[in-house]
Amino acid sequence: MNVSIVFVNYKTEALLLDCLRSIHEHTPELHFECIIVDNHYVRGQNQAILSAFPQTTWIDSGGNVGFSKANNIGLNAASGEYVLFLNADTLVFDAAITKAYQKLKTDSSLVAVGGIQVDSNQDPIPYYRTLNAVRRDFYIVPNRPVFHQLIDRLLPEERFSRPEETNNLVGAFLMASKENLLKLHGWDEDFFMYAEDAELSYRLSKIGKLAYFDEIKFIHLIQENPFRRTTYSWVNRFSMQIQVSNLLWIRKSYGILPYVIIYANYTLLAPLFWAWKICINILKGKNWLNDTDNQRIFSQKLGILYRYFIAILFLKKGPYRIKSDENIDQVNKS
Repeated sequence: MNVSIVFVNYKTEALLLDCLRSIHEHTPELHFECIIVDNHYVRGQNQAILSAFPQTTWIDSGGNVGFSKANNIGLNAASGEYVLFLNADTLVFDAAITKAYQKLKTDSSLVAVGGIQVDSNQDPIPYYRTLNAVRRDFYIVPNRPVFHQLIDRLLPEERFSRPEETNNLVGAFLMASKENLLKLHGWDEDFFMYAEDAELSYRLSKIGKLAYFDEIKFIHLIQENPFRRTTYSWVNRFSMQIQVSNLLWIRKSYGILPYVIIYANYTLLAPLFWAWKICINILKGKNWLNDTDNQRIFSQKLGILYRYFIAILFLKKGPYRIKSDENIDQVNKS
């Protein structure tokens, strides 16, 4: 078996059926298997897929165990030399899977290959090319060039020996050998959702090179997600689940100091953010609490983050999944 393709399903059977059709159409050269790990198994819901592709392996995870654990279930069931982790809401439109396999098979310096995301029109979807690019975005500073230049100096762009090399692969399309994945003990199951691909990329980069190639692209049909934020502002640009997972990744990969510094940034920002808005309101002759929803939401989010501070600091066993009343974006939406 050349490649095992692992999917995590959570109520995405229709998307999976389209994805599987695209794979079988565009990957005739490879001997591959498809393994679907279902985090919301409903008897009979998978019948259309199994009827169209009866060779598909369908595994009931037993409940919503999270993205990392479900991927590990698929990894352990895989019989392929290489394993591709592919999101359910994706499509391939050419031989991308074969190309990724050939890159890994012929270049021993590569330990993992990712796919470049495009939308349904095959236009590029923005993504973080490197881990430091992700980390720079965590810091909330005044939106002025001098502050961004300071963050850039503290977390400079990583340099690599090859133009296609990276240290951050998007988990929606990530291929590596089963041997190396098992050597690293697979995905970190402390992560319920988000940032697990950054953490895995960090560990993979320690044993070999990671790469994106321009000719390896896939369509990502990004769906609505209840964990994503519903409103956006410069300060409130993170949803709670994403940020809790990001903080866990920072603590695991970079240690205590960078983790604590991010908390210090947010803790210092909160009173300054309130004071700035109150002063603006007073100067304009308005009620001092006028239009402070942004400040209130940020304070709520900071309070939620502190519920996880000690557990993440001491790396208490996860998975780290926020509670429904901690999903501030959705709570405020309702």
